[in-house]
Amino acid sequence: MKRFVALLALVAIANAASVAQPDSHSISSTVVDVIESMKEQMPCGFPGMGIPPIAPLRINHKDIDINTDALKMKGSIDHFRLNGLNDFDIDEMKINAITSKVTYMFTFRDVNVDTTYDLEMLLKKFGFTINLIGAGHAKFAIKDMVIWGTMKYSLGMLSGKLKLKSLEVRTHLGEVDSEIEGLLGDGSVNEKMNEYLAEVVETVINENEDLIAETIENVALPVVNEILDDVSITDVIGGGDGEGGEKEVCIPPELDW
Repeated sequence: MKRFVALLALVAIANAASVAQPDSHSISSTVVDVIESMKEQMPCGFPGMGIPPIAPLRINHKDIDINTDALKMKGSIDHFRLNGLNDFDIDEMKINAITSKVTYMFTFRDVNVDTTYDLEMLLKKFGFTINLIGAGHAKFAIKDMVIWGTMKYSLGMLSGKLKLKSLEVRTHLGEVDSEIEGLLGDGSVNEKMNEYLAEVVETVINENEDLIAETIENVALPVVNEILDDVSITDVIGGGDGEGGEKEVCIPPELDW
């Protein structure tokens, strides 16, 4: 969640920058500049904010045990790699300082997962039921994903703390590709299951936009505001190290997988 909150904190930076340099950049263009800078930093992460490298985001091993009314999943993943979080365009970024409202739109070209897995999963949501048991190598890609919406905020002039008053997040998927080995076997059965899974994911996201937006706001808004209490403008400007001075250029670490 901190990875998402770090982007939201840019609003506070932009407001501060607009006061310090009123004639150099608009608030919106300042945010765009800082997001582009953060995009370059993603392969190195933001250590001072507790954010590891996220382009790609890697997890060597993770045990999975989820048990809710909508989703039950148990097993493990190894060498999990999430690629493409820094491969996006800023299609729209408008910040109205008078109404304290942000309107945004991002397009992620290719967000994809590469991992090995051993999982049992039961998904019941939006009229669909998926019951899967499998193990093997897995690739799953979402292409041309558009994320847009609005958020309203308040910024404490003395504390410099940002608080979200509303958060609207809408999503549309352009294409979904699934190449997961071991879904109920191999061969034609596995191929059909991958086609079905890709179709279900695309349909669930694209045809339930309002419900998903409402769920995100109800779940994420209190969590985001709690984390924002610990994020200062200095933290984000300094790349999360909380110190001033010139920012070091990110040199992505060498990866063995």
